[in-house]
Amino acid sequence: MPTIPVMLTLEEETALIAQAKAQGISVESLLRRAIVQISCGNVRTEASTAPLTAEEFERTFDEIADMIPADVVLSDEALSRESIYTGEDEWNR
Repeated sequence: MPTIPVMLTLEEETALIAQAKAQGISVESLLRRAIVQISCGNVRTEASTAPLTAEEFERTFDEIADMIPADVVLSDEALSRESIYTGEDEWNR
């Protein structure tokens, strides 16, 4: 995979790190997502309230799926409702 160096100011780097941390993802994932959106021409602004079309949703889903490293394997149990929502179920009792 090619590497493209980008020079950032300290403020830009700090803002990227903060945004990635707020979204719970790595800076690399945040930047890759932005680049994919720009290169596919489907950049959506936060002010945009129109729902995604089926094609936009599928393309975005595929882009996100492509960000998952190939060596990551999730079992069916890891993706089960019981595994995902255990804490919330307990809170609602």
